[in-house]
Amino acid sequence: MERISIESFFTSETDLEMNQYRILGGIREVCGNFAKKKIYPSLATLIELKRSIDKIKDERNNLNEKFPKQLKGFDIKAQKVIYESSRNISNNYNIEEIFTLIDWALPYINDAIDEGIVLFDFVEKNITLEQVGILPIYKDEGYFMVTDNPAFKLQIHRYECTLFSSGTENYRALKTKFVKSERQVIIKRSAESIKHELIKERKDLPNPATFLFDSDLDFPFTETIFPVVKRKLMSHIAA
Repeated sequence: MERISIESFFTSETDLEMNQYRILGGIREVCGNFAKKKIYPSLATLIELKRSIDKIKDERNNLNEKFPKQLKGFDIKAQKVIYESSRNISNNYNIEEIFTLIDWALPYINDAIDEGIVLFDFVEKNITLEQVGILPIYKDEGYFMVTDNPAFKLQIHRYECTLFSSGTENYRALKTKFVKSERQVIIKRSAESIKHELIKERKDLPNPATFLFDSDLDFPFTETIFPVVKRKLMSHIAA
């Protein structure tokens, strides 16, 4: 089954039921990942799909109110509706059927997004965040440690939080880099001792902000724990 995206609504298939079957299969595959406790990239894919669909629908509605033009097609990459005066129109496929398909699919997409958000919230609530040592004033760069229970490891990463602008809005971006991992043993080494080792090994951060994320969840690390930890870290730094 192909990964569902905005392109899934623009195929050569003209049979509405066939398109519905194909798109529903893509949504069910995403929900199957949630059932396996895998959040990423499924939830991000659905949210981006919903954003693209809303953008196309809003543009269509706004322009239809202002101009007596008809739909000619779509620029999928730019997520724009292409309009043309009715006397010049020459449709190669039924535009309205695509919007019919979109309207049919939206409730399934919304339900799947809600399912993913519930899973995300559950994971976030079951991950604790602890400050390791004294927290410096400068928090935009440092380290964080995450328990990887399926692998019986403590994953240690370096992070850098940067600020960038897009139009009139400011956004934060988090860059992470894997440093090393420690085996979890019956008697765990303290996070403080690991922090002191990091300071000795990497002298460019003499007093780094350091955080420990711990959880009893036995969920996939790459697809679930790590993405949730990054979001939690971003929120904590920005607070």
